[in-house]
Amino acid sequence: MSAAISVQAEYSVDEATEFSLIYGYPLLAYAKFALPILSSKYGTNTLDHGRQLATASFQSVVRVNADTIYTKATLDLSESDLIIQVPEVTDRYWVFPFYDLYGNNYANLGSVKNSSPGKYRIRFASHGGQEPGVKLCRKNERRCDKENHDCDGLQGIINAPTPYGIFVGRFLVRDNSSDLEAVHAIQNQTALFTVSAERHHLIPKLTVALLNDSLSSDVPTKIMQMTARFNPFNPPRDISDRAHVDRMLRRAGIHNGHFTPTGSNLTAVAKKAFQGVLTYASNPPMVVNLKNNWYGISPSAQGDYGTDYKERYYIAYFGYLGLVASEAIYPSYRDPTNGGSATLSLTPKQAYLITFSSKPPLEKDGFWSITAYNAEQYLVPNPLNRYSIGDRSNLTYPDGSLVYSSSSKNESFQILVQPADVEPPKNWTSNWLPAPAGGGEMSITFRLYAASSSATNGEWAYPVVKKVDAFTA
Repeated sequence: MSAAISVQAEYSVDEATEFSLIYGYPLLAYAKFALPILSSKYGTNTLDHGRQLATASFQSVVRVNADTIYTKATLDLSESDLIIQVPEVTDRYWVFPFYDLYGNNYANLGSVKNSSPGKYRIRFASHGGQEPGVKLCRKNERRCDKENHDCDGLQGIINAPTPYGIFVGRFLVRDNSSDLEAVHAIQNQTALFTVSAERHHLIPKLTVALLNDSLSSDVPTKIMQMTARFNPFNPPRDISDRAHVDRMLRRAGIHNGHFTPTGSNLTAVAKKAFQGVLTYASNPPMVVNLKNNWYGISPSAQGDYGTDYKERYYIAYFGYLGLVASEAIYPSYRDPTNGGSATLSLTPKQAYLITFSSKPPLEKDGFWSITAYNAEQYLVPNPLNRYSIGDRSNLTYPDGSLVYSSSSKNESFQILVQPADVEPPKNWTSNWLPAPAGGGEMSITFRLYAASSSATNGEWAYPVVKKVDAFTA
């Protein structure tokens, strides 16, 4: 018996099927993101500039960020390379993240990276020697690498691990009105266009039909079909794992672009896979205890997942298109009275009081916010149209002075998370983050972009959260 067959025989068909469902799950999230764009006037490789901050009506992505303006595109490198023109941005946090087909944040340009304005070439890294990520062109260097891609006029090369992907640029908006025009001007200076490139293998163009046609309405079957359809020309992020992935997919009935049912009960196996992912991703070492019942994703398990397909599934389900930890961290509060669940709940007359001992620590251009989500993980409709609260809000100290002002004062302050239909006293309006009207299930996410190391190494004390009676006038 050959070594390859011996390794494959170690796994049952059900085990291989469970692996395949976990491996291919992010394709559902990719299709949900890409299909509306492909069906619109934009198609592939065209920037779609969002001009407004996300509101409760935005439901393309769960747990959306309500602090930044998005510029997005569905990328297709099947027939050509791309050039992205990066504008000069000196007065705010910004990031240009690139994601592969499976949701890996494999490259970033932006304020954290101190990226230079100019042109960057995006190419499918189809050769083993082309590591995914950004390769900067040295000054006055004519040739960028062994493949003789000309560096003339370029700031760098972005190697994509899959020919299909996503770009979601983010620009911080300081407030909801006067700063929007400045962000729009930056967006208008951003450009994306195709350039010719050799392709040694035939890769189909990314189309609505490729993402949507001839697929089962049964979700587990659909995952298997999509995995079969895309795997042949969208290999694993980690080259060293390609042989293992191919063996597992083949044993699960996925081969040569097709899925042949093996007799496994897909519904039962999919349920087992989901529960296994939840258990795996919700506990150490994948989760870091930040104290005061705040927990964060382990930095090594955030954004670019390598061979960690369970964590990749988990993020695709709960927070698709998250950034790597060097760009942002996303602590969540877990209710100690509900088994440590991130799912919180309020009665119509309850609230959460969040007490900060000091301002969250940030690096240059960094920002922070706390966002409330409803049971479906979407933003909460409310009369103030306020979906997050943070360092750009008019937060006040107990004495009424502004938390963020020209003063160097850095003391304790509080945020009130209270149902949207229960208006608090006027002295709490500035510090009120509306929760779902009538109470019910919800969650809160604390975002820190360009966070200081003290936010992750235990030096800074995370806020204390307490359930209290709602504050009323």
